[in-house]
Amino acid sequence: MVKNSHHGGSKTLGKLFQLYLPAKTHRTYSCLHCRAQLANHDELISKSFQGSQGRAYLFNSVVNVNTSAAEERVLLTGLHEVADIYCECCKTLLGWKYEHAFESSQKYKEGKYIIELVHMIKDNGWDDENVDHSEYLRK
Repeated sequence: MVKNSHHGGSKTLGKLFQLYLPAKTHRTYSCLHCRAQLANHDELISKSFQGSQGRAYLFNSVVNVNTSAAEERVLLTGLHEVADIYCECCKTLLGWKYEHAFESSQKYKEGKYIIELVHMIKDNGWDDENVDHSEYLRK
């Protein structure tokens, strides 16, 4: 779930409710700084993106983030309208959301999210991909 807000804007009182991805979700990505879940691996579109601080991943959907007001920026692939995304829990700037692409070849990015690798950690089941299950299958 993404909440629209202007980072640093009005203060709200109340308890912060963190969203958790479904228990059946095998592999997830979490905030490196506070471990709030951010995305399901099944929502990953591409690992071939560049953020302001290095490599970044493009996701179809994310949870536990707030967005700032959208603004026009010239990125490596041209002019886009983007909104910065912040971790809902620790307020770290994680990346951005593509609101609008001005070039037709970039339209596929609209509504998608960039999270920079320097702010993300893999959680839940990543170790399983390196486990040899053949021994268990022989029994």
